Amino acid sequence: MDCYVYYRVSTHNAAAARQAVTQLFALTAARFGASGRLQWRADTSANDTANDTAADTTTWMERYDSVSAAFVASLPQLAVESGLTGLIEGERHAECFVDAQTPCA
Repeated sequence: MDCYVYYRVSTHNAAAARQAVTQLFALTAARFGASGRLQWRADTSANDTANDTAADTTTWMERYDSVSAAFVASLPQLAVESGLTGLIEGERHAECFVDAQTPCA
């Protein structure tokens, strides 16, 4: 399964949050052998742009490919250990997806 975790980071916490994500990725690699990828919102809808601009935040997303349910369950604690949880605005939201199975002909 692939897991996507998104949250908002304020402009004044961006540098510290980037370091915390680096630490989070080190933890996920050491404990689960999983590597993550960090992205942030580039193209936004009118509502998302208004929300980010009003709050002086940017929406960030961590992406983890081919991970287990145990990995996903551990992410909240790893975010605390890395220091990331204290640097974001609001909550982290995780969504997981599996590949669609193509029906046989």
